[in-house]
Amino acid sequence: MLDYDVERPRYSVWSQLAILLFLTGIGLLIGGIVSIPIATAYLNVPLQQLQQALLKSENANLSRVLQFVTTLFFMGLPSLIFARIINRKPFTYIGFNSAISGKQVFIIIGILLFGLAISGTLSSVNEMIPISKPAEHYFKELENEYNKEMLAIANMKTMQDYIISLIMIALLPAIFEEMLFRGALQPIMINLTKNAFVGIFITSILFSAIHMSYYGFLPRLALGLIIGYVFYFSKNLWLSSITHFLYNAFGVTQLYALSKQGLLNQDALNDDSFPLYYGIIAAVALYVLFIFFKRESQVEISMHNIKKM
Repeated sequence: MLDYDVERPRYSVWSQLAILLFLTGIGLLIGGIVSIPIATAYLNVPLQQLQQALLKSENANLSRVLQFVTTLFFMGLPSLIFARIINRKPFTYIGFNSAISGKQVFIIIGILLFGLAISGTLSSVNEMIPISKPAEHYFKELENEYNKEMLAIANMKTMQDYIISLIMIALLPAIFEEMLFRGALQPIMINLTKNAFVGIFITSILFSAIHMSYYGFLPRLALGLIIGYVFYFSKNLWLSSITHFLYNAFGVTQLYALSKQGLLNQDALNDDSFPLYYGIIAAVALYVLFIFFKRESQVEISMHNIKKM
């Protein structure tokens, strides 16, 4: 095994969870303190007009920077500080290691493609779940607000905008989110429940819930499970971050293509549903790919441990 499972014995699993929650809470507070004054000063608008100003396409780059700052303080830094408290080698503990191969990356690309099909199917299932009219109205309002923010951030007119978006809203948030959910939280949940699936499932629920999208809940839950098992089998945060980044990059690329064609609108953002049989076929293929991925990961972990001896 890698040092991923090595922890200082004086911290119980409940203590670890409390420390992580405390650090993320402080990080969220600091992120707001840092980003909001910068944004209001840069745009020269009062606080109550900030959200509306950020929805304008000319302020898209600022919105991307603010998203980066928020995820850095809320997820990235707290996870790293937590890992340092728990272990003397924080980067190793959280999963940043060299046990990685080209075969693993190749399999991950296949996992991602079938994962996208599953997400599209679950998007259709999500919409079919019956809910009350007030709840439906509330969730659609949230979805509309989220789509407005996405339309502002995703307004990419040039290749430079596209590259900046790939870095600021696809790559860096993917790494920071993986540091928190897979590197820090998932091991806690697995140790707490004494069951890998249950721990990964709870982590995936929290991962999906934090995005505040009811109609995207099941697709993000599936994504969380997929990335969770990528990390669980490989013990490598680089691989889970690559999976997460490729998923984000696929979405950013779609938005860029729509933006260039002048077709970027709320209907386009919601057009991601697939028939049920797509998901069934993809789930079978995904299961087979994970068998190969697990086998390859075990080989890489063994080779990594031999080199360290």
